[in-house]
Amino acid sequence: MSATANGDGVAIPLPPELIEAVAARVAEMLAERQRPAEHELMSVDEAAELLRCRRQRVYDLLSQGRLPHLKDGARVLIRRAELLSYLEGER
Repeated sequence: MSATANGDGVAIPLPPELIEAVAARVAEMLAERQRPAEHELMSVDEAAELLRCRRQRVYDLLSQGRLPHLKDGARVLIRRAELLSYLEGER
């Protein structure tokens, strides 16, 4: 297989392994772009999903002061960084 540079008729032979490696890396990069952005603030439901527990467990952690949170009206919001810190045992 070969590639032509700038349409000037110069062909550079490329081994199939290199083409496959480049194609795999491009596929990885495209997949990373298509991932949804992780929000900094999470709902109780999202926190429970990340912790793989019931919502009540998250509320228990909040009421015990083991997990800091923010209130926006009736909504309870948890910073993703705080939740990850809790999981890593830093709290």
